[in-house]
Amino acid sequence: LYFLPKRFSSYLVLFLYDRMKTFIAILIFDQLFTVAVSKNPPFHKALVDSPSFVSFSYNDQIQLASNVDNGVIYAYQQPGGEVENGFGELLKSLMSLYDERFRDEISPFWTFQIRIARLNSGSRWHSYAKSLPLGVQTIRRRVPGGWFNTKVTSWSDIQPFKVIVY
Repeated sequence: LYFLPKRFSSYLVLFLYDRMKTFIAILIFDQLFTVAVSKNPPFHKALVDSPSFVSFSYNDQIQLASNVDNGVIYAYQQPGGEVENGFGELLKSLMSLYDERFRDEISPFWTFQIRIARLNSGSRWHSYAKSLPLGVQTIRRRVPGGWFNTKVTSWSDIQPFKVIVY
C-alpha cells in the first residue's frame, strides 16, 4: 500500500476491511448454520456408511412380531438372534472410537435401532421412538426366546438398554 496514492490506498484498505468483515461474517454464519442444520452427532457417520445394516435392521422392525406394548419394544430377530448379536458385539467394539459413552453403559446397537425407527414411519416402533426425548434414555426390550421355523413362540424377559436418542 505504500506505493499507492493516499486517497486510493485508504479506499483499498476500507474495501479490504469491509470484505474481510463480510468474509468473517460468512464464515461464522456458515459454521452456525452447519451446526444448526447438522443435528447428527459424529458417530452417526457409522450408520450412514452402513446401508446394509440399516436395511437389515429396518426389515426386523417392520415384521409383524415387532411392536411396542406398554413401553416395551418387542424386537423380532432372525431365529437364534446370532446376526443381531453379532452386529451388537461389533458395534460395541468399534463405536467407542467415536464416542466414549459407548464404552460403558450406552448400547450403540440399540442407539442405531432407535435412530432408524425415528427416521422411518414404516417402522412398527416409529411412534414410540419419536416420543423419546433427545439425549440419553433407557429403553426396555424383549427379543424372541423361541421360534417355530420363523414364527416367534416365546419372548425373553425385559432387558433395559441405555441409548442416545438423536
